[in-house]
Order: sequence, then C-alpha cells, then structure tokens
Amino acid sequence: MNTIPNWERLSRQFYITDEPHPEAIYRQPFTELFTREGMEKLLQYYAPLLKAEDLQPAATFLCSWLTGIPLAVQYHLSVEQQALMLDPKQMTLELYMSGPYCQFAFHVNHLDIEQLPAPVVVDQRQDSRDRHLDAVYSDILRPMMEQMTEICGDHARMYWRQMPARFHYYTNQWKNGIEDEQVVQMIDRDLHYVMSEMPAEIFGLSRNPLHVPPRHTINIDGTGETILRSACCLFHRMEDGEYCFNCPQISEALREERRLAYQSREGKV
Repeated sequence: MNTIPNWERLSRQFYITDEPHPEAIYRQPFTELFTREGMEKLLQYYAPLLKAEDLQPAATFLCSWLTGIPLAVQYHLSVEQQALMLDPKQMTLELYMSGPYCQFAFHVNHLDIEQLPAPVVVDQRQDSRDRHLDAVYSDILRPMMEQMTEICGDHARMYWRQMPARFHYYTNQWKNGIEDEQVVQMIDRDLHYVMSEMPAEIFGLSRNPLHVPPRHTINIDGTGETILRSACCLFHRMEDGEYCFNCPQISEALREERRLAYQSREGKV
C-alpha cells in the first residue's frame, strides 16, 4: 500500500499541508503553543479577527479547527490502515483569510507514514492503534488545551468537547463511501476507543472528556437529523453572533421556533 502522503486529501479534509500557505497572515510553531506565552499570543491575535471581546471564543473556535489533526490520524488508522507520524516539532500553525473569514492550516515540514499490521491480527493492530491515537492527544492536543484552560480560566472539558460532534459527523461520512464491512467496523471500534475507552490520564483529567453520549435533533430544514454539539462554541459572544441551532444550551422549543422561521423564509411550510 502507498505510504506517500496524499496531500490533497490531508489539506482538503484535515487542513494539514506540506507547503506554507502563500497568503498566511500569522505563523507560529506548534511547540510555542505548548507555552502560556505562545498560546496567549495566538489567541490575542485571533480574537479581534473573530470580533470577540475576550479570548474564550477564540479558544473554542481554535479547538474546532484542531479537530482536523486527530481526525486525520484516525482516518488513516481506520480506513487506510496507516499511522501518520505527526511530530509537533515539524508543525507550524498558519492563519489566513478567505474573504471575511479566518481559516487555519497546519503546515508539516516532514511526514512519515507507517503501515499497520494486517487487520486480521487484531491484538497487534489494537496495540498500534492505541499507541498512535494516544500520542496525538497527549503530545499535541493536550499541551494546547492546558494552556487555553490556564489562560481563559475554564475547565478543560469545554475545549475538548468542541470535538465529539465533529467526530461523529465525519466518521459517518467515511462509512457512507465504504462497502467493506470490516473497514466500517474498524471505524466504529476506533471511534469508540477514542470517545469511551481512551484513558483519562491521556487528557490529564479525571475522566475522558470526549465520553459524551451523542444527542440529535431534527435539522433546521426538517429533512433529517443533526447532531447537537457537546459544548457551546461561544459564537453568541462575537459581534453579530448568536447561539447556534445545534447548541446544547438552547431549548428544543427555541430550536423549533428557529426551524419554523427558517422553513417559512425558504417557502417550505
């Protein structure tokens, strides 16, 4: 199997690139983000671009973007049977504008890919999977989450919980395009490990903060279901912001009001 990185997919789906963004307005090595000074510098730069009055919304939005990193590792483990050997010393965070919107890219100077044992060797694959998944959470994500918590004064679970809804959404997308039932089962098992079995000490907490049962609601156009976020993203604390339709802090009654208003505007009721 090919162990040359598919940079087009890494960039499009997970924001991981092999070239510096030509229009980046801000760059910072990942290892600097593991320090209070470095993380505070980023949040202070990012918050005004979001039109946020304090640093907390910048931290929650950053966490949503950072979800691309563990998802990239998990996708390769579950679908490609490969391990991305991400090294934070080789990574640079980049911020750029796309029209009026801020976007992130994670530039990697060097990336190796390791082929996993054949899926039939279940115990050996599981050991390898756990090692690689644990590493991305403990060595890349946890140091940044701890700095956000220290700077903003919130519990770390608020930042970790920006991720679970995205995990469910994207892993369902992967399964929709796969006919091999064995791969579908690996996607489910690997997601279950991350969200229910990964040891709490990986996060530096007393329990796994991703272990949140998924909750669903009828989507805004009434055609199906959408998953609720596990924590508020604080969009309502930005200029012209509001509570998101899938925010866990709003009631189903308010969601129904917004659903009916949207469908009325779109001529669907």
